[in-house]
This record gives sequence, C-alpha cells and structure tokens, in this order.
Amino acid sequence: MFRAHSSLTGGLTVAFVTQPPRWQPDEHMVAAVLSTPKASRKMTELSDADRAWLVAGLTLAGVTAQDIADRMSCSLRLVRSIRAEDITQMAVVAQTETRALGDDLRTERCDHALTRRNLAEAEAELERLRAQFDQVVDAHMTGELKTFPRCGHPMVPYNTYEHGGRKWCRTCGRKRKAESRRALAAV
Repeated sequence: MFRAHSSLTGGLTVAFVTQPPRWQPDEHMVAAVLSTPKASRKMTELSDADRAWLVAGLTLAGVTAQDIADRMSCSLRLVRSIRAEDITQMAVVAQTETRALGDDLRTERCDHALTRRNLAEAEAELERLRAQFDQVVDAHMTGELKTFPRCGHPMVPYNTYEHGGRKWCRTCGRKRKAESRRALAAV
C-alpha cells in the first residue's frame, strides 16, 4: 500500500506504508475447545485477539474461568486477566450480536420459506379455480350446464363425484364435513 504526497515544489513523493495483517476471528475455535476436554494448543500460543475471542466465547457458553484454565493449560490468573481486557469485552459484544443476528436471519428465512409455500399453494388454488370457472363458463355457453336439483350447484366435472351409479355434489359434501368437524370440535 502506498500514499502519495505532494511537496511544496509541486513534485509528487510516494511513501510506502505497511499495514499490519488484518485479524479475523476463527468461528470454529470456541466449538473446537468445547468439544475436547484439553485443547491441542495452549493459551500462551495464541495471539492476544484470539485469546480474547476464545475466552469471550467460552464465557458466553457458560464455561467457568477454572475450566477454561484447565482446558487451555494456563493459569486461572491469566484467564481472569484476559476476561478483564477491553478487547475481550468487545468480543463478548460482537459474539452476542452475531448470535442475535444469526437468530434473526434464521427466523426471516423460515418466514420467507413459509411465505413461498403459501404463495405456491395460493397459485395452485387460483389455477384450480380458473379451471373450474372455465368449465362452468364453457358448459353455460354450450347450453349443457346442468345443476343438482337439491342445491342448485353446477353439475360439472370438478364439482361432481360418482359412487354407486349416483352423482353427488362435492360442494355440499365439503360443507357437510366442515359442519361435522365444527360440531365435534364444540363437544
């Protein structure tokens, strides 16, 4: 990385600036330490930022300072001093917020999937109703529209089922079943 500076004489001077390597938290470090009784690396082998991230994650997971010291092969005093550092407090805030955002994202994804499913069901219902409407209109236009004598509902293929040589109205059957369900639910 470099920065350009102009001098008073109008010339351009280029100065090279080195940046320290950018630290990224290891998302799996806390889970790895929680999954084993003894960590493969000691606390003293980790960088300051990794120590803070690990202690914050283990603390949020409910691990005691003594247990962290035992798992990481370090002293209790070191764990407590790491817990007291500002960077550890920031790591706690970052991990808490990350978990909350993750929970919100999962909730939104579930809601989105439910909305997509409801939309697909509504589109299927719309297509079914369009087909029924087209059948009724076609039967009416050709003069072949018959109705059930008792209820007056159209006797078209979507609304008629046959059993034992008789034709039955599906709309009336749905209404009877709904009423019997309501009566059973009321009991």
